[in-house]
Amino acid sequence: MALDTYKAVWNRLLLRCPSAGPGLAQDWVSHAFRRVAERRRWSWLLKRGQFLAPATYITGTVNVTRGVATVTGVGTVWTAAMVDRQFRISSSPIYTIQSVNVGAQTLVIDDVWGGATAALSGYEIYQCYYTVPTDFHSFVTLYDPKMNWQLYLNYTQRELNTWDSQRANRGQVYLAASFDYYTPAGVTVPLPRYELWPHQTAEYVYPFLYRSRPPDLEDAAATLPRYLRGDVLLEGALAMAARWPGPSQDKSNPYFSIQLSSMHDARFEQMVMELEKLDDEVYEDDVSYLTASGWPFAPFADSRWLQSHAI
Repeated sequence: MALDTYKAVWNRLLLRCPSAGPGLAQDWVSHAFRRVAERRRWSWLLKRGQFLAPATYITGTVNVTRGVATVTGVGTVWTAAMVDRQFRISSSPIYTIQSVNVGAQTLVIDDVWGGATAALSGYEIYQCYYTVPTDFHSFVTLYDPKMNWQLYLNYTQRELNTWDSQRANRGQVYLAASFDYYTPAGVTVPLPRYELWPHQTAEYVYPFLYRSRPPDLEDAAATLPRYLRGDVLLEGALAMAARWPGPSQDKSNPYFSIQLSSMHDARFEQMVMELEKLDDEVYEDDVSYLTASGWPFAPFADSRWLQSHAI
């Protein structure tokens, strides 16, 4: 099945409005795509990911100096894989490792050491902050298949600090709390970072489904989703083309017509509504069940069952 491409759509636009040139044609098609993509929670924006928790590393000891961000290891075997993990001593604040000098066995944390200067101290390197994929928009579900439960979402650092400001709780994770924006190694832009709590200190995996942000069509690797037809984008782009009077009074746009623009807009809205209906047939996402028992259907969720069972 041949699919429409970004280039094919803006070239078809140029056939109708050649005075616009490739630059404007591409911009209008990209804008039409953005209007459609941000219209609703499309099934083609759903993706999978996973957070990989490494085992806690505690081999050797460390020397730390108050007001200095460099930590020196004694009897350690630190590797570059530890970058972006967390470092702490006892109940100290949690620091993130920015870099590791494997030869010298030193590491640099994201802030200066705030505790007292100490030598040959026990420490731990583990992970409790997790950065999401670069196209992340929001979680659909984050879960623990081994323990057979779903992690709670939408918690804040203020709530966590009320319950466990020392972050002393360890073991199976119950929830994910928003933390900050962070630029991990190999990435050029800050990304949302979440804290999984209680902190997992064993090697573990937490799969998740998430709603992604739509791609920029100008990117070299970007493609139109299979369920988004090119003629829909063309209608949205033509509505903008018909509102463009031209580069100057001497060079007017022959396609300029407010009435024509309104006609294209009406067609565009109708076609997008048809796409929404088709998308529900592919992947229904607008119906959900939230009950006291956590089960979607009777008899577990009716009042009779709840009155006769301890939950």
